[in-house]
Amino acid sequence: MESYLKGRGYKDDLKKDSSFESLLETSKKRPETPPVDPVEANPAQKEVIYEQENCPKVEVISVDGKPTSIVIHLEDGRLLEIDCVY
Repeated sequence: MESYLKGRGYKDDLKKDSSFESLLETSKKRPETPPVDPVEANPAQKEVIYEQENCPKVEVISVDGKPTSIVIHLEDGRLLEIDCVY
């Protein structure tokens, strides 16, 4: 039984098109770059601005001296995060 694609130039077309590469072959050729961790790229400073017994603890997270978020540690262990958008 002959192949359905016999005589249709199927194999010849693949040989002529040298720009085609499979995804696996392409990924082997490219050097892997380590992912950039956003925390390392922007060193953030944490500062506790309020902490008392039987009260929520409040932290301010700043990058380059500019507050970026406020984190409130609630008594039941939950966190309330407020982003500061300027």
